[in-house]
Amino acid sequence: MIDNSEQLKKIRKEKGLTIQAVCDGAGISVRTYQNYEYGKREISSEALYKLADFYGVTTDYLLGREPQPNPLAMLNISVNDKKFIEIYTGLSDIYKQIFVDTMIKLSEAAEQEQPKKKP
Repeated sequence: MIDNSEQLKKIRKEKGLTIQAVCDGAGISVRTYQNYEYGKREISSEALYKLADFYGVTTDYLLGREPQPNPLAMLNISVNDKKFIEIYTGLSDIYKQIFVDTMIKLSEAAEQEQPKKKP
């Protein structure tokens, strides 16, 4: 049995979320999730996928197989901009996630507005 209960507790607490908020966001019953977090039940693959999507991480991260991805690397933002890094690192985890989500949406919108090159 894979014990990922500590990983589930860790990410939930890092994000400042209650069990109820996670369950509502991921579409998992509270009792089932509590059993995952308390190590009483092995997480189903369906729940694993839902939680990974909810948290914006890989299933391997939830299973404790890899470190959490660096959101700056995902956005191709230079870590040399000291002011930006100071502001970003000072945010709580939930605001960091909101920032990353917003940057992704802005990037996607900008790509759609760029004129298409003719062949």
